[in-house]
Amino acid sequence: MLSTVLSAGAYLAITLLVYRHTSKERPDSPALTVGTLAASYVNAGNLGIPVAAYVLGDVSFMAPVLLFQTMLAAPIGLAVLDVTTGGRRPSPRALAMLPLRSPLTLASAVGIGIAATGWRPSDEVLRPFDLVGSAAVPLALLALGMSLRGSRPFTAGPDGRDRYTAVALKVVGQPLLAYLIGRHALGLEGPALLAAVVTAALPTAQNVFVFASRYDRAVALARDAIVLSTLAAAATLVLIAAWLG
Repeated sequence: MLSTVLSAGAYLAITLLVYRHTSKERPDSPALTVGTLAASYVNAGNLGIPVAAYVLGDVSFMAPVLLFQTMLAAPIGLAVLDVTTGGRRPSPRALAMLPLRSPLTLASAVGIGIAATGWRPSDEVLRPFDLVGSAAVPLALLALGMSLRGSRPFTAGPDGRDRYTAVALKVVGQPLLAYLIGRHALGLEGPALLAAVVTAALPTAQNVFVFASRYDRAVALARDAIVLSTLAAAATLVLIAAWLG
């Protein structure tokens, strides 16, 4: 989680402090938000759980990451996107209500509440939720696949600089930060250190594309960052497993 925050901060710093001196245009706030998420928001669900089961032997390593992202990172990102694309300054009450308008946050809160009480709904009640939940990942992948027509993630393009910065931080910077924090600050070693670094090395989550599509801002940046980070993560995850495994 610390590596997520630091990677997001690094993207903001590079974009605002370094690129500002080489470009006359002011960074677009929604695109900056999407790029920040692309540089730090890991695919802990679609890829993280299978990787944790196969490489780490315990899927519970993904639980803290999923909770952090769905209950904190996603609501903050959605709130910023909502504010910067709304065209007017929201009231304090509207800002406070933003998390309650996110289905992702509400669903996560309900799930945590049910788990905390130990109550299990009947199979008849759960069946529709199981059906919708089973369709979520395929539908998200279909949406991403449909958007890939005509995309050229390896070309420069107007957002090439931001795209490559986000991908580099995601697949190299964030796992390196996780290693330094885990090994030298927290004293982790063995499976615990491997879990931290592997989790940080996961590619950009599909959720970032969903967020960008929802607000129709920086969709190409999110899409290309997901594609490139997924391709690069296939190599970095193998190297990390061989190094620390």
